[in-house]
Amino acid sequence: MHLPADAGDGLSTARLVLRRYTQADLPSLIAMNADPAVMRYLGGVLTQEQSQAMFEHRITAYYDQHPGYGIWVTSLRSSGETIGMHCLNHIHGETLIQVGYRIAQAHWGQGYATEMALALMLYGYTRKDLEVISAITDLDHVVSQRVLSNIGLTRQPDRLFPHPNLVSCGPLAYFESRRADWLAAFPPAIDRQGMPA
Repeated sequence: MHLPADAGDGLSTARLVLRRYTQADLPSLIAMNADPAVMRYLGGVLTQEQSQAMFEHRITAYYDQHPGYGIWVTSLRSSGETIGMHCLNHIHGETLIQVGYRIAQAHWGQGYATEMALALMLYGYTRKDLEVISAITDLDHVVSQRVLSNIGLTRQPDRLFPHPNLVSCGPLAYFESRRADWLAAFPPAIDRQGMPA
């Protein structure tokens, strides 16, 4: 595992690597956000204009506003093929930092969401010195809830978030972990190479 100071500079696992979004990635973002299966539990499909706005404001501008945090392209180390995205960023309208992911349907069932999310947990706690990492998902999205539990987050009481992008979703399953607890139970399946002393 490679844990750089900024995840967008190539945070990598055995099979995956992160990098910053560029204009060339916009078509794949638009396509993934237009897939009803991918977006089923994410508020529904996005139009091309909505994906463009996400790209400009939530993704690329965020890199400068919050160095070391963001939404990054997730690709295969072996081929460079884009398989989706992972994030470590603020929940809309909150000070809370969340871990998250969105994987293209063709790459479901391979463990990619879990693999890179674990790396981002380690990155957040050891490179960004976060005290708490959170996550949210739809109440009915049991697969995502299982991923969040598997990466060391604990289910908390459901929460309603007031931001316009989230309030229409209603109450969401809310997960959280704390740095000391997570590092004490550091998952043995993760390669500790690159972990700071």
